[in-house]
Parts: sequence; C-alpha cells; structure tokens
Amino acid sequence: MLVVDNDVLLRDLAAVFLYEEYEVMEAVDGQDAWEKAQAWHPDLVVTDLMMPRMHGYELCTLLKGPDGIKGVRIIVLSSKTFATDKEQAFKAGCDAYLVKPYTRDILLKKVRELLSGSDSRETPAAGPAPFAEECGPEPSSTPALAGREKLPVTVRFWGTRGSCPVSGQNTVRYGGNTPCTEVRIGDLLLIIDCGTGLRELGVSMAKEFYDRPITGHIFVGHTHWDHIQGFPFFIPLYNPKNNFSVYSVHGGHGSLRSIFNETMAADYFPVPLCNMAAKLRFIEMSGSVDLGLAKVSFIHLNHPGICIGFRIDAQGRSITYISDHENFVKLNGDNVTSRRQDMDIVNFAKDSDILIMEAQYSNEEYLSRKGWGHGTFDDAVRCAVEAGAKRLAITHHDPEHSDDIMDTHIKYSRALAGSKLDCFAARDGLRVEL
Repeated sequence: MLVVDNDVLLRDLAAVFLYEEYEVMEAVDGQDAWEKAQAWHPDLVVTDLMMPRMHGYELCTLLKGPDGIKGVRIIVLSSKTFATDKEQAFKAGCDAYLVKPYTRDILLKKVRELLSGSDSRETPAAGPAPFAEECGPEPSSTPALAGREKLPVTVRFWGTRGSCPVSGQNTVRYGGNTPCTEVRIGDLLLIIDCGTGLRELGVSMAKEFYDRPITGHIFVGHTHWDHIQGFPFFIPLYNPKNNFSVYSVHGGHGSLRSIFNETMAADYFPVPLCNMAAKLRFIEMSGSVDLGLAKVSFIHLNHPGICIGFRIDAQGRSITYISDHENFVKLNGDNVTSRRQDMDIVNFAKDSDILIMEAQYSNEEYLSRKGWGHGTFDDAVRCAVEAGAKRLAITHHDPEHSDDIMDTHIKYSRALAGSKLDCFAARDGLRVEL
C-alpha cells in the first residue's frame, strides 16, 4: 500500500490502519507519491486530493495512464463532498472514494474488496495523459536592491461580484464585474483572477503604459467562468511588446494552457489563444513562486473542482486572497478533521495586512445553498479574527445582493468583527494602500 497525504496526522492514521495487514509506504504529496510508485509499484494507492506540488486528480491520471502502474487500484480519501469532485476523481482513475473522517473498518473493507476483485463497481476508463506544457522558462525575477527603501504596495479591486456579472442601478456602488484584483509592489504587477474586471484593468493599463512594454504575473484561483471570462478581453494581451505569465495548478482534466486554449476555441470566441500577440507563458505551480520583490504561495480551498487561494509576501507586508471556499465544519460537520482543515486556512492567512475573502451568503441564505462551495459573512469575519489580520476585504458578492442589501451585510460584519479588525466591502475601483 502507498498512503499519500500532506497532513502527517491523517497520513499516519491511514497507515496505522493498513499496517495491520499490509506492507505500507508513505508519501508526503502527489509528486512524492508518483516518484515512489514508479520505483515501488504498489498494488493499491490511498490518496488525498488537495495536496501541494501535485494534487490527487493528476496523481490518479498518471497512475492509470500509459506510463503508470499496471493493475494498481486507487482509493481517494477526501473531505471534499461535492458531487463534481467525486465524478472527476473517478474519471481520473480512482476506484473508490471515501469521505473523511472514516473508520478503520470502512477503509479495510474497501481495500479487501478492491484487492480481491469483489468490488462490484466497474472501474472507469483512465483519462488522457496530461497535456505537455511548452511554456518556456520561468520569467526572470526582479531582485530587491540592498539598502533600498520599502516600495509602495497597493491593492486595487476591478471586479468583486461572484458567479456572474450584474448591471443596473441596484448595484452601482459595489459594482458588477466578476473577480479581478490588481496588486502593485513598486513596478511589479500582479493580477489575481481574470473575471470581467480584467477588461477594465486592461483599458486602464493601456492608457497608463501607452507604448511602453508591460510585464505582468496573472494568478488564477480556479477556472470557473466567473474567474476567467475577462481573459479574452484583456487588451494588453494583443500587444507584441507585452509579456505575461499565467500561474495556477494543473487542471483536473488537462494542463492550464489547454483550459484557456479550449475556452477560446472557435465555437466560443473569434480569436484563438495562439493569435494573441503578447508573449504568454502558462506556469503550473508546484510550490511557492519567487518573483524577487514578492513571494506567492498557495493553498487548496473547499470548492467544487480544483480551487486555490494565494498569499503574497512582499516588502514586509502580506496579502491573502481566499475566494470560493466553503467552511469545512459547516459542510462536513464539527469533527477533528474539519476543524484542522479550517485551521489550515486560518494559519495560511496568519497576520495578513489584508485578507481578501469571499462571503457570498448570510447564514440564512447558506441553509439552502449548502454544498455550493461558498462561505458566509460569519465565516470570513471569524477567519480574519482568528488569523490576526489587520484588514478584511469582503468580496465575491452574490449577484442577488443589491447595494442596499450589501450595506446591511457589511454593517452586520463590522459589528461582528468589533474594533480590532478593519472590515469593509471590496468594490469595483477601490484602491487600498498597505
């Protein structure tokens, strides 16, 4: 047996259960597991989904692919209860999906069934081999100069609406563009998410830079429509002088580049990705990215499909971006595993100068939307307070929330936060200096 989980306690727990009957090896993440599997050829792999370097979906695809391990069986152990994640895991090649927390007897029963061939479920065909990225080298970093004064760090919101864009007189003050946030560290440009707000950012940058070349780094939390639909309308991508690197993790069904390529296919958009004139790289993150003046790290979030949040550390200041995340305890019940996973998010945002976090629903609205992959105002405030964040910018506003409704929710959130936390709503056009 090969047991794979970046959470050492949960990995050891599964290993202890299996040690009773089987020879067990452990791996700390998907990349470590893939390397050990090729050398050790396990009969069965027990793996988590949300792991650094290589997530569980990609590991399943590799294990069951043409260069994988012949006859290997795979059990996914995950806290993700979304139907789409289970379906995606089976398409990637897993043979069984168990939700954490589980019992020793349930795990051992499933292992025995799979190894004996008595499991009645027919194993789905393995997915295609991962798309081979040919995205060029990492962009050169911009080293900070010794003895130089601290550079200004600013955050500007260009899109703060979740799910789909909205327009009309009822959403004028908070805005209707879907997610896009600009971060500047001196002259270093970072963009988080490519919702419809990216179009307006592009117009602004075209005026600002005029005929000067632009170099930028775009970080994509996940590739649902509301987070990428502004990409084809980003004017700087059509200028051959410009250079952009797009970062995220490997997709659940293919490479990062292939996802963007498919969304700009002829059936959906008149200009193919290959016709964009700017120099464009797609970089799949396996760990933190060092841009010289800034370090960008990521954490997996609880949302259908693959979704990550980001933390930017630069010039002694930190920006944490958590969008499209459902509290584990609320979704899966109050247990040790859920509490640990919620605390992982808190620790990721620890001492942030600003925590940008989604709060799409009130507690009452959440009751009918449980399992949709989004959080509440209470969740965002609680996370910010526990993390010791200095500011909380609430974002990813529900399309049904008018300006008046948002006023009520923000007033509630500020009362909940108290005097120790600067709590406010992100809105299209808002600029914050750190």
